Amino acid sequence: MKKIFQTALALAATLACSAAFAGGGTITFDSVLPNILTNGDVTTEGNAVITTVGQGGFDGSISDQSSCFLAICPSGNATQFYAALNDGGLNIKLFDGGLNLTGLDFGFVLPLSAALDFSVGQLLVTGIDALGGSTTIQRDFDLQDANGNYNFSHWDFDTGFASSWFQSVTISSCLYDGNGGCVNPAENQAQFAVDNIGYLPEPGSVALVGVSLAGLLAAKRRRRSV
Repeated sequence: MKKIFQTALALAATLACSAAFAGGGTITFDSVLPNILTNGDVTTEGNAVITTVGQGGFDGSISDQSSCFLAICPSGNATQFYAALNDGGLNIKLFDGGLNLTGLDFGFVLPLSAALDFSVGQLLVTGIDALGGSTTIQRDFDLQDANGNYNFSHWDFDTGFASSWFQSVTISSCLYDGNGGCVNPAENQAQFAVDNIGYLPEPGSVALVGVSLAGLLAAKRRRRSV
């Protein structure tokens, strides 16, 4: 009996892993029409639901280099991306369960208005698990290059975060205030762009199938022993 359960559960784990990788995806924003977004606006792409987070003003946009006209977007990306503006951010969920994020492309969006009142800070990625607990990872924005431009860079998340399952993930930013802190709100100057967000769906339903299979195998063995 024990061997049957172990075999079935091992099969479930294998199926779950395979389903996760088969069902994974990348949020590219390329299938979404360019748009100006405010707090609560929802954008969908494939299995992903992207909700704009902000103050209820001009909190974000689906842009490319040619349509990024109210700020200086990072270079190095010829396709569409999500620009979080005026201290805003975005929240990502899936239609049908939990997820984890594996990495993304990101860069600092420079305000067009007066000189930046802070030092360029960090991108923050916060996962919320099924119990309401949160896990945050952060990484500094790359500084300006020799031509004075900010650029997209790629960030592969560490194994601990990338293998954790969350109900939702929020992406935001903060700016260094010169006193040892990284702050948001930051006078509407905490801005960033993200693209090519890699994710995997939580394989919970496949694991349940495996447990059911274990029960069926055990029942079949009992019938044979009668």
